Amino acid sequence: MNGRNPMERQRRIRALDERREQLEKDTHRRRVHLRRRLAAASLLFLFVMVLIGQSYFSKVGYVSDQQQAYAQAKVELREQQAEQDELKEQVERLQDEDYIANLARNELLFSKDGEIIFYFSPEE
Repeated sequence: MNGRNPMERQRRIRALDERREQLEKDTHRRRVHLRRRLAAASLLFLFVMVLIGQSYFSKVGYVSDQQQAYAQAKVELREQQAEQDELKEQVERLQDEDYIANLARNELLFSKDGEIIFYFSPEE
């Protein structure tokens, strides 16, 4: 047997078998460790994506609310500007004495000297 002792051969085979078993255990342990790291990294990635998504959608909602508030403010501004224009026009008209006299005659039933006003109520 090539000058080798059968006992030594058995011992070498056993040592090789133990080494193979150890390598298989190490390989299995590395695979398990790799799977755990991948699972942890995947969970972390998923968690970060959820946080980013939540932040994004909350910002989208906030922007939408702000756009609605802006549109409402623009409408109110236009209404206020229209009212301001009407008031300016009314102030200009109130500067005119003929307009004031006409307004006093129609609204307050004032009359000029020698003028008689006949008022008919709408119920008659």
